[in-house]
Amino acid sequence: MIISSQAPAHPGDGTTPRVTVVMPVYNGARFIFDGVRSALNSSYRDLELLVVDDGSTDDSITVATRAAAGDPRLRVVRGAHQGVAAARNIALREARGTYIANLDSDDVTFPQRFARQVAYLDRHPRCVALGVRTIIADGHDRALRVTQRYFAHTHIDASLLDGNGGAIGNDGAMFRREVALRIGGYEEHLTRTGEDHDFWLRLAEVGELACLPEVLIWYRLHDTNVSGGSDHQERRLPVTLANLERAFTRRGMTDRAPAKRLSPPLSAAELRRDAALLRHFSGQRWRALALALVAMVLNPADAATRAAVTTILTTRPGIPLAPDQRSAR
Repeated sequence: MIISSQAPAHPGDGTTPRVTVVMPVYNGARFIFDGVRSALNSSYRDLELLVVDDGSTDDSITVATRAAAGDPRLRVVRGAHQGVAAARNIALREARGTYIANLDSDDVTFPQRFARQVAYLDRHPRCVALGVRTIIADGHDRALRVTQRYFAHTHIDASLLDGNGGAIGNDGAMFRREVALRIGGYEEHLTRTGEDHDFWLRLAEVGELACLPEVLIWYRLHDTNVSGGSDHQERRLPVTLANLERAFTRRGMTDRAPAKRLSPPLSAAELRRDAALLRHFSGQRWRALALALVAMVLNPADAATRAAVTTILTTRPGIPLAPDQRSAR
């Protein structure tokens, strides 16, 4: 394993960052420029960006270094190709931050994300992991759908136990490094899928999970995603059932068999709320606002709807990077 850094060997004041942004990459040169820029241009500055190269054969690290433009907060760890779970465990060991913020190499984080998550975790010591809502976009950055509908521990954990590994999105999660190490990190035998589901289930057994109601991650769905591909669901189901079987055994759950259960359909308010966000990120702000207001009438207590209205009123459409911050791909 080779570690390189743009930072001096001994930082001037001897302090360490509060947050380590972890970015595993395997042949991610196509999109990593945008991911690196989004992390380093965050409004929250007390961070390091730890890029873990999982044996890439392309120029991912060259592109990442160019995107950092000399920013000393970038650190690179190079290793053999072992899979994303092993890469995340390397990051856990090498990280200096109290909090770990996940950011995939093909995704983009909103500027305010880390500050929002740090503030929440500081206020809620029992919370061990905190997700955010996510915009799913295609490889051309066209918004497709919005994820995450559960925000409190009880609902998130119940959904995880129903086999929904994305009940807390791995792409936008921040968690406590010490707790992650205490439970043993990620299961490295899960080399292609399901490592996040297993990780959240084990974290939920030692603390609380939560999710912010704001959209704070831009997730790209494209032909080279680790979790993508037409056979993804077929590959994932046996892994999901095995994850559940281990969780049921640890928790002493004998009243039901491990099974993948369908989530209940979205309510009318949820449908309009999420449609409003998609309209906004597609450049249709007034139509978006109209849909969001209808959602508020249908369910005025919904925090995610209020967050959607704020997003529509205060953010610009499209990917959350200024044109001069993006790659020229």
